[in-house]
Amino acid sequence: MGQVLGVMFVLIGLGFLLRVLGIFPKEMPPLLNRFVLYVTFPCLVFRSLQQATLDRRLWGIPPLAYGAISLVFLGAFLLGERVFRLPPKKSVSFAMGAAFGNTAFLGYPFILALLGEEGLPPAIFYDQLGNFLSVYTFGVTFCMYGKTGKFSTQNVVEFLKLPPFAAFVLALFLNGMTVPSLLWGAINRLADATVPLTMVAIGLSLSPTNLTKEAKLLGVAAILKLLFLPLLALKISSLFPLPSLYRQVLVLQSATPTLVSSYVFASVYELDTELSSSIICTTTLLALASLPLWNLLLHP
Repeated sequence: MGQVLGVMFVLIGLGFLLRVLGIFPKEMPPLLNRFVLYVTFPCLVFRSLQQATLDRRLWGIPPLAYGAISLVFLGAFLLGERVFRLPPKKSVSFAMGAAFGNTAFLGYPFILALLGEEGLPPAIFYDQLGNFLSVYTFGVTFCMYGKTGKFSTQNVVEFLKLPPFAAFVLALFLNGMTVPSLLWGAINRLADATVPLTMVAIGLSLSPTNLTKEAKLLGVAAILKLLFLPLLALKISSLFPLPSLYRQVLVLQSATPTLVSSYVFASVYELDTELSSSIICTTTLLALASLPLWNLLLHP
């Protein structure tokens, strides 16, 4: 495990070095992320689920994930608005940073490194039907509120259009069926590219220059995201008869750093993009240490 994580850190460091040296333009991380989102991630999702033996208990993961994430989002929003006296735009950016996790771009690679391929099906169920469902319901609704001052439920089904979700549904539909070897070979090669491309893209997107601003908000957001949410997931999961592997995935996915796309939402809905990017950077850097610690806690 240590060697695999070490390789991942090296790839993130490579991406950050490329950013510092200015070898690639600023547009490179979004382009890489788009290629991963539209091509390699769907292949990884499809490969992981299409041949897997799907346990009915997998369907117990999304409600627990959705409930925990949404509860932390609402709590963080109220904390920002009532305690820190933040304006709506900033409160929503703060809440997104504290609740929504990078459960695909960083969660999948860490689950692969820590738990192996068998950990991916529950990780995908958490990501697609827990995290992103919360993003496109609570997240989008409150983003609209931050922008317009009014609540709206439009765009809450946008996640249905995302390629990984389409691959998720297709894999469930074709589960156990024979896939032509040529097509399966191409899917395998593209799926294997997900981890290195993702790690380099994360390194390219890190911006430590923002970390000195809003130190208190960044600290509270990091505590909520990297400590409180996984603790909540651990407590909730103990109340239900989940397999040990599913419980581990639930906690590790909850402990992932802030969703990179929260910056995109902050930009699209004219929220506080600087706070959003700072939270992403802070939690991503801290998670490189906290995620292995959570794994040690789950494997004493």
